Amino acid sequence: MLKKIKFIFDLYIYKLQGLLGMKRSDIMASINDYYRDDFHRLDKKDVAVILPHCLIADKCPAKFSKSDGVLCKNCDLCGCGKISESAGRKGYQFYISPSVGFTKRLVQRKHLKGIIGVACDYEIEKGIASENISNNGVKIDRRRIKTQGLRLDVYDCIENSVDWDKVEELL
Repeated sequence: MLKKIKFIFDLYIYKLQGLLGMKRSDIMASINDYYRDDFHRLDKKDVAVILPHCLIADKCPAKFSKSDGVLCKNCDLCGCGKISESAGRKGYQFYISPSVGFTKRLVQRKHLKGIIGVACDYEIEKGIASENISNNGVKIDRRRIKTQGLRLDVYDCIENSVDWDKVEELL
């Protein structure tokens, strides 16, 4: 019960910080902590690692698929290839998404129950404002998704970065 109260409190503080124009706390840490046990009970085949397209290298040779997003070629120009290989070895699905809307449709098409994701503050804020987040998971369409995630290091849609070791730890 205390964990639930802390989670709800952290969500309200995060929203209040935004309303007051304050620097926001790392809400992903609270979300990860709250959903961690339920997330780890999921079958890995029902979980996807979803990275944003802003993490791929400028000269990325990947192609785009309308159904699966950016198709990583494991070229070593960025960290996406290593995460893709690691996710595959551990039994997770792997996708690179061009947008939040695409990610939501991916969740529906692939019947996902869990996501390991990376997002910028803007997308996290937009998701929290538009999605129903509760003790049962994040509601996307009619599905309740358990999440684990990280915040991007910077907010830049072209050349972004993340601590790749921390992404690997979430796997």
